[in-house]
Amino acid sequence: MSNKVLIDILKIGIKANKADAVCFKLPELSTTVAVSTQNNFAAAPVILSKKNLLKSSPKYILVNSGNANACTGKIGMENAIKCTELLSKKLKCKKEEILLSSTGIIGRQLPIDIISRSINSYKFNFKSNWKQAASTIMTTDKFSKHISRSFLLNKTKITINAICKGAGMIEPNMATMLSFISININLKKTLLIRLLKKSVDSSFNRISVDGDMSTNDTVMLISTGENKNLDFTRDSKTFTILQNELTKVCNDLSEMIIKDGEGATKVVKINIYKAHNIFQAKKTAYSLANSNLIKTAMYGADPNWGRIIARLGSISNINYSENKLILKINNKIIYEKGLQSKKCNLKELNKSMMKKNITIDLYMNAGSSSYTVLTSDLSHEYVHINSAYTT
Repeated sequence: MSNKVLIDILKIGIKANKADAVCFKLPELSTTVAVSTQNNFAAAPVILSKKNLLKSSPKYILVNSGNANACTGKIGMENAIKCTELLSKKLKCKKEEILLSSTGIIGRQLPIDIISRSINSYKFNFKSNWKQAASTIMTTDKFSKHISRSFLLNKTKITINAICKGAGMIEPNMATMLSFISININLKKTLLIRLLKKSVDSSFNRISVDGDMSTNDTVMLISTGENKNLDFTRDSKTFTILQNELTKVCNDLSEMIIKDGEGATKVVKINIYKAHNIFQAKKTAYSLANSNLIKTAMYGADPNWGRIIARLGSISNINYSENKLILKINNKIIYEKGLQSKKCNLKELNKSMMKKNITIDLYMNAGSSSYTVLTSDLSHEYVHINSAYTT
């Protein structure tokens, strides 16, 4: 019995003549936790997987691309259950020991008859890899997203393998994305879910492409059960290191999603500093990140800083004094004391904004709270992709 996560790539008939599903085989001693979308129309696989995680320890995860199985009613749930039944018979486990995850077009029923024939006839060998899995779960992604990173904990080599997909419909909680992560450690469920939630909150929950929350967002974290000699307690040094390393991986995956934002040409980091409280900092950051006027200005390298100040002025219940605000773009002071700064050179700003990475720093000077969000610009290509997605 392998102590590593094994992977198989399948063609189950959702996409014509293309690999469109991934099956993860989990180690016998593994522990799996998940966080998922807060959308009120959560997809059938999200709902079913939540139930199955409460019933048993999962042995397999089946992920399909090309069909979200969301907003598909009773038939959609029946089809999701059918998938777990088909796989459980094929792989000789209980249907509750299988988790599902789906991504693709909303509102279409799974071609369950085709899927049934495909799974029944498929000979599972679990000889695929993480890179292949990352490519298989892509939808509108331009490139696959995978990371394998190792580090030492008490002279023990720890490896994190992680993949994700996501390019559009990106907004917490979470972004429109799927992510699957494994760590070769032994960690009890309560600590594993704490580890995952904190990492997701610092990464996937701080990105936005278009302000739309998906119906299928899911991040699953698997501890393989290895390296039992490591002592992880809530406040231990080893747990802190582990938390930091996992958060780094999730941050890197998050930035890949923003770089791959549908039609995106730039990554825009929005930092809110010295806000009245954390809630106002977060509210302000997302309001700026989701402004189409600001995003199009970023795309065109237009030094129209007034769009940022105007957007801020439209946010209700935010504490600040306009004369104390300071706005910087790419570390250049643009606005202060209620006016365009004397240090602001719009031609230099325009040139600076042509870079692939843009940073907006807004100092509220109304408190001590900060918040950061990554977003993308808004281009012609975004409109093209999303106006023709189902056709």
